[in-house]
Amino acid sequence: MRVRLIFKNKDKGASVPFHHQYYLFRFFRGLIKKCGNEAYNDFKHFNFSGLKGQTTVSKTGLHFYSSKITLVFSCQDKDFIDDIIKSLFSLPEVKLNGLSIIPFSVELEPEIDFEEEMKYICLSPLILLEPEFSDESAKRFIHPTSPEFKSLLIDAINQKTDLLEGEEIEFLPDENYLRKLEDSGKKYSRVYPLYENDVPYEVRGYTFPFVLRAPITLHKFLFECGLGLHNDKGFGMLDLATVVPGSETIPYFNGPLEN
Repeated sequence: MRVRLIFKNKDKGASVPFHHQYYLFRFFRGLIKKCGNEAYNDFKHFNFSGLKGQTTVSKTGLHFYSSKITLVFSCQDKDFIDDIIKSLFSLPEVKLNGLSIIPFSVELEPEIDFEEEMKYICLSPLILLEPEFSDESAKRFIHPTSPEFKSLLIDAINQKTDLLEGEEIEFLPDENYLRKLEDSGKKYSRVYPLYENDVPYEVRGYTFPFVLRAPITLHKFLFECGLGLHNDKGFGMLDLATVVPGSETIPYFNGPLEN
């Protein structure tokens, strides 16, 4: 289940860092605590995108000028999403770094008819290596077409679910896309900040299109929970590479949520 959280932009021109997942992670952990459900205290099977809107880029980050700002929030547990929404709309205003936004509405994204072969893009960076304190090994570059990349991807999947048990997957990066960026000197891989218990780390993340051949149940899980490591911190969110004709969001929150 994926929803779009829509906010009013209170201060047009205000900014957040280019990679602002940490601020969103802290915000969602606060909402989880506000839910008051102890079962969710250590819950990690959720994922979210960065903030989207009309922006300009400066040295300080992304400046938002649109009247509305959105982000995608995803989880397989509908009750969890509903509790997050209830907590969110109990707040008159949300402050994220220098940005002030007001909860406005929620839209439900359409269900996807998954097939065994799907092509995805990365809405947020894909992380493969766990960072260690005072160790820069998580910043190591691994080429997406290498066997090691696929092996680490499988390890990350197996840490979260047993849906891959006894099954094979094919992971096929878009080599034309990779080559085009490499030839032009552009990047599909960067080092990003990541915080664990407020301890700062740096990890390498990847954003590129790819084809995945896998069981349909695994596609659904990864689409809703994220691919790679640290999905609950806003990494590894996927989207379809092509828009499905006729697929539109529908209103989800319009007053009290129905049971």
